[in-house]
Amino acid sequence: MNSQRWESHIDKLIRQAMDEGEFRQLPGESQPLDLQDDPYTPADMQLAYKIMRDNNYAPDWVVQGKELAKKRERILGRLGRAYQQYRQSSGDETHRALQAAADWSTAQQQLSVAFGAFNREVLDYNLKVPVNTLHLAVLNWSRELERLKSVTTP
Repeated sequence: MNSQRWESHIDKLIRQAMDEGEFRQLPGESQPLDLQDDPYTPADMQLAYKIMRDNNYAPDWVVQGKELAKKRERILGRLGRAYQQYRQSSGDETHRALQAAADWSTAQQQLSVAFGAFNREVLDYNLKVPVNTLHLAVLNWSRELERLKSVTTP
């Protein structure tokens, strides 16, 4: 049974149950869902998380994770712009091509340092987050450069 037929069969069963009144008078009917309780939060931390949530406070690792996501985008943006500039200028006249190669070399050195610093922050972050939380991946210079080359290759 393909997924489209399966979905339509399920939809038909749900509509039929609704028409027969199967969903009437269920507990919580017409009430908003309470999305405040997180079933994945350990019992001993629920009160602490509720107090933080009620006071618009986030754990350090949550704030750091958001900052790292922004930093990742900035670093990859810098890499993309530097690579594009190099690719656009490398086919020009000799002097301009040499300057583009020198600029690309400088950008690679600076970005290599930025990748290293970012990866150290990611490793620090991954040590702070709870075990059941998705850890961040480090940036891999070779993989990111290959990704750029594959995107920009005609």
